[in-house]
Amino acid sequence: MSGIGSLVCGYAENDGIAKVALDQLSSSIENFASRALKFLNEEFTDEALSFGPFCARVLLENSCAALLGRLDSFRMLYLSEFQSQPEYEHGKRAQSAFSWTGDVIPDNNKCAKTLWSLDNDLPRISRALFSKHFEHIYWKPAIERMLDFVTTCSPNSALQEILEIDAETFIDKGRGKAIQIYSTLSKGVHWEFFTSALLFDEETVKSAIRDTCLLISQLGLISHFIPTAYASLEPTRAMEEYISFRKLML
Repeated sequence: MSGIGSLVCGYAENDGIAKVALDQLSSSIENFASRALKFLNEEFTDEALSFGPFCARVLLENSCAALLGRLDSFRMLYLSEFQSQPEYEHGKRAQSAFSWTGDVIPDNNKCAKTLWSLDNDLPRISRALFSKHFEHIYWKPAIERMLDFVTTCSPNSALQEILEIDAETFIDKGRGKAIQIYSTLSKGVHWEFFTSALLFDEETVKSAIRDTCLLISQLGLISHFIPTAYASLEPTRAMEEYISFRKLML
């Protein structure tokens, strides 16, 4: 067990749809994180080349879904309930399905251009994980709380990258990094190369896995400093989970 499942999903004490959803996501995140870490830390193989990007992309998408669900519980509850209905068809995409563009990365064509305006109607206020409104309301204050907490912790080399986070720029940079990682991993998953000159190599696959693990672990840690986030861990435990996972990234 890497601990990344609880770092991203937290721990829901009360039974219900939300706990079932987060437990399912946590199990998937742990499973694919363990495989991704194996590909990252061990000798590179053909299996790592073909399966590594898939594991990292599942890890990225499921982690983002879990984080969004903890911040915007209605989205997670709606999808969980909808998928349990007899009308739900596995072979047909639902218009309300979780999607990378819209749920994780805001669709700029549909978003309000300014954060606060009397002209902003509700559908144009993005509730994507990396949206400007989420950044302002959730992420920036949480990063500041987390940095204050880290300064009270015992010195640890695993926290050095955390101390370098800037609340003003982290989500902008994280959004760009998430887009870049997703694009890279998608090429590895869909295998859209038509020339051997473009095939992934060890450095590309391992860099994508490492970047994925680092981004989701940092977001996971920060999420536990959001007062309204569902199923949050105590700060000390969240920090311990982060340090433990970070040490697995050789």
